[in-house]
Amino acid sequence: AEMARVLADSNHVPLHRLSLLVHSVSIMHKSLDSMPEDENWKALTRNSTNLRVYIMAFDVKSDDMLRILKPSIPLERIHFDSYITCVSGAVVDLISRQYDKFLTHFILMNDVIDMSGFPDLSDNRNEDPLVLLAWRCTRLSLLAVHGYTVWAHNLIAIARLRGSDLKVLEVTEESIDFDQGELADQ
Repeated sequence: AEMARVLADSNHVPLHRLSLLVHSVSIMHKSLDSMPEDENWKALTRNSTNLRVYIMAFDVKSDDMLRILKPSIPLERIHFDSYITCVSGAVVDLISRQYDKFLTHFILMNDVIDMSGFPDLSDNRNEDPLVLLAWRCTRLSLLAVHGYTVWAHNLIAIARLRGSDLKVLEVTEESIDFDQGELADQ
């Protein structure tokens, strides 16, 4: 929060890019209480109107991400990489709602070794958070998913929603799953 206040000062040259690394180890040793609040982000973007933020999160719990992701962050790129924890559908949904104007890159990687299969972000809901992300985030040009279940029909929906604007759609073959009805049609 203090860094955001200093950078928001009009005496500073406006920022264009801010890259933030959030790691579970650093969260264990430091409190999230000193993270910038939404007012801090608003002040920073008033002085730096072209500011775009890139967040890389390693093994950060979904609850912690919900505390970090403030509505006024001009989030352009986010990269989740997990070895212990998994990102929740709620975090993906929040990202698609709050950052629909700026988000261009969304990378979701899970290296958790779990014999029961890959986590499914949709949590058996009718709406898949990745499809909603593709629908809401009209600037999305890169979507990469590794180690999470992506249903084949949702993958098609994502490709259709973004069309040729989606320059990179990268999904690990093992992540793609089919409904039983679709398997019968194959």
